[in-house]
Amino acid sequence: MIMRIPSFENDIVFSENYISVLHIQNGTLFARIIGSINSLINGVEELNEKIIFIDEDEKIMKASKDIMLITDIWNFDFNQKKIQSALFQKIEKIYQQEYERLSDFQTHFQSLQINAMDVWEDLPFEFEYKDSIGVQEYLKLLGLKIAMGDRDSKIIDIVLMIIDVVEYFGIAKLVVFTNLKLYLSQKELEEVYKKVMVLLLETGDEKECVKNEKILFVDSDYDEIMMYNN
Repeated sequence: MIMRIPSFENDIVFSENYISVLHIQNGTLFARIIGSINSLINGVEELNEKIIFIDEDEKIMKASKDIMLITDIWNFDFNQKKIQSALFQKIEKIYQQEYERLSDFQTHFQSLQINAMDVWEDLPFEFEYKDSIGVQEYLKLLGLKIAMGDRDSKIIDIVLMIIDVVEYFGIAKLVVFTNLKLYLSQKELEEVYKKVMVLLLETGDEKECVKNEKILFVDSDYDEIMMYNN
């Protein structure tokens, strides 16, 4: 996988052997890059900075489907539409693969339906109603959500949960975090680096290149320096 910014001399090449970091010293350029990735994910054609993501087959990736940008870890919504949809589809697929379970589900629904009909049949009106209900409809009725956990949790626990959710449900091929290195120790970063494909977007002065990092550092003069620690 490759991230290409035509105005940069170097591509960011993703690998299982190291974590990719784009460190931009200039705050304005940093904000432009984040804004452009966010716009790309949301299908906005006019970008501050043109950015292209290319997959292993050298095809341009669909950012809205394949990329997840996380700028506020503390308030990350584990029940945003993309995750909720993936959760419901996962459960529905399990039902579809187990005929007896699905049949049992519909039998119980019909029993509840008959129970409700006994209540409304004496009312002086005619009614319309569904003969059956889908698994996803029922899950919405239940209000099924991923438990958010304790908001006082350590930030590393939240980050790892985000990555686990993304990985388990196949929500994105690449997770982009902003300024993650401000919050995590080197040991905690190493935990993150064992997970799915991640890009760290960092700003401010140059920081030490920790183990298994490959950093494209863009200084205040827009000169690019590639740093690697294996």
